[in-house]
Amino acid sequence: MFLGMPVQAPNRPLTILSSEPSPRHHKPRIFYVDMIRACAGLLVVACHVFAPICAGMNDYSTANWWFFNLFDSVIRPCASLYVMISGALFLGSSREEQYFEFIRRRTSKIVVPFFAWSMIYAVMESRMREEPFSFGGAILQFLQGPTEYHLWFMYLILGLYLVTPFVRRFVQHARPSELQGVLALWLGFLTLEFLFPEMGGSGPGGTLLNYSGFFILGYVLDKTYISDSKLNGVILFWVVNVLVCAAATYVLTLGHGGELDEKFYGGATPLVALQAGAVFLMLKRADSLPFFQRDWPRAIITRLGRESYNVYLMHAFFIWVLTKGFLGFALSHDTGFSPVFGVALTTVAVLGCSLGLTFLLKKIPVVSKLFVLS
Repeated sequence: MFLGMPVQAPNRPLTILSSEPSPRHHKPRIFYVDMIRACAGLLVVACHVFAPICAGMNDYSTANWWFFNLFDSVIRPCASLYVMISGALFLGSSREEQYFEFIRRRTSKIVVPFFAWSMIYAVMESRMREEPFSFGGAILQFLQGPTEYHLWFMYLILGLYLVTPFVRRFVQHARPSELQGVLALWLGFLTLEFLFPEMGGSGPGGTLLNYSGFFILGYVLDKTYISDSKLNGVILFWVVNVLVCAAATYVLTLGHGGELDEKFYGGATPLVALQAGAVFLMLKRADSLPFFQRDWPRAIITRLGRESYNVYLMHAFFIWVLTKGFLGFALSHDTGFSPVFGVALTTVAVLGCSLGLTFLLKKIPVVSKLFVLS
């Protein structure tokens, strides 16, 4: 059931509540938020490493393909989880901030590193295509869309920042039943879009509309408590959901002669949306497990959670560097005696390189502002 939800006075000027602590008072980190960020970041890296296996049903054994197909089904809510965390923090915070001040503070920390890495990836793509790099062309591409496959998410986050004040004003005034109604309408819209793809929108506007429900869902689930018995039901639902998506993907892919069909794996499809909610609730209860009461796992998860967005920005670069062998050796999903070994080794290497570069860049005052998200 819902816990109490703070309500903003109707006659107060439009403000936004930010998750950022005051310069003089450092707000303690929320462990489950770091847990979700850490898991999402790790799984994003892994899925981009093993993507060629899922796309090559005819090139790998049935056992190997099925193993990574199940893994692929598990990781699909990753982007949605990032959005849900943003919704929980920004829509549920207690700090007041004027609209344009909120936009300035948040975008100023994202736009510069986002642009810098977009240019790096534009150079990388030019080199891969063996074409001369054009800075003007790269800027035009940046304005039109992502210069690398994973950067679409940064446009989504910037779009969510722009609408946050208005969404927050709604959720702070809405009754629990109204929030549930909005989420039901959103899930119904995703279902119609899944069944009739021609109804769906395209471009940044369509993506923002599809993912905006996750923003509100994160706020709602942050304020939702479930008992241990209901949590067991959530876990069972998640397992069944993963199996159904994986089995459906197998059937569709087999029907296309081995060409991967990701119809059930879209980030804004209804089953993935429900799966994201289940994962959010499961990870939210991480503090209740004895293992996560220990200092060392909490320290590791907190570090991964803090740098998750930097890992997201950088990981595609290191996948390219390692798979092309620019460091004098090559690592990929095909390294070693089995794809499982190759994926695990490459994922750890990419994660380590991304964290290491983040650490080094943070030591350089000016450069850190150019390439590191704070």
